[in-house]
Formats: sequence, C-alpha cells, structure tokens
Amino acid sequence: MSSSPERRPSFARAFPASPELDALVEAFARGDYARVRAGAPALEKASEDEAIRAAARTLVDRTEPDPLALRLLLLTGVLLVLLAGWWMVHGKPPAAPTPTSAPVERVRPQ
Repeated sequence: MSSSPERRPSFARAFPASPELDALVEAFARGDYARVRAGAPALEKASEDEAIRAAARTLVDRTEPDPLALRLLLLTGVLLVLLAGWWMVHGKPPAAPTPTSAPVERVRPQ
C-alpha cells in the first residue's frame, strides 16, 4: 500500500520506502491522526533503521497541536471568563423609559 507521490505530504517525500511507514503516511494524508499516533510509536520501537524511526517521530510530531494556537485558545478562554465575570458584577439593567409629557394619538383607519 504505497502512497502516491502526489498524495504524500511535502515533508514526507524524503522518507525512506517502507510498507509500514507508507501506510502511516497515507493515514496522515487522509487525516487519520489517531492511527498515526497509535502506529508510529510501535514502528519506531520495532524498526532497526534510524531513518524510519526518525520519520515515525516526525509523523507523531506533526500531529501535535501548535503551541501558539493552544496559548491563543487559552487566552481567549481567560478573556471570556473575565469579561463575563465583569459584566455579571457591574452590569445593570437598561434604564426604564421615561413617560412623554403628551400622550400619543393613535389614528385608526376608516
């Protein structure tokens, strides 16, 4: 089950040829990161070839979330909690409408 070159991610084009590694690269290209996370550590332990082990580590590293994205998500959550808390403590209902001095005349159609 070899990955076609056009389906292979650009960072994986230099990986060595191995049926197990090719299957993991194909799973990565399909977006099956759970399979990559499960199979790559096993391949890394089982392989004698250092290039295959390095490629398996690279695949696992590529499935990890971006640290900057995690920090921004955490910052967004903190700001949301702070803003909601501030609004609950300092928020007031809208002012009641003041009555007008002259009543409003309603016109009925004839």
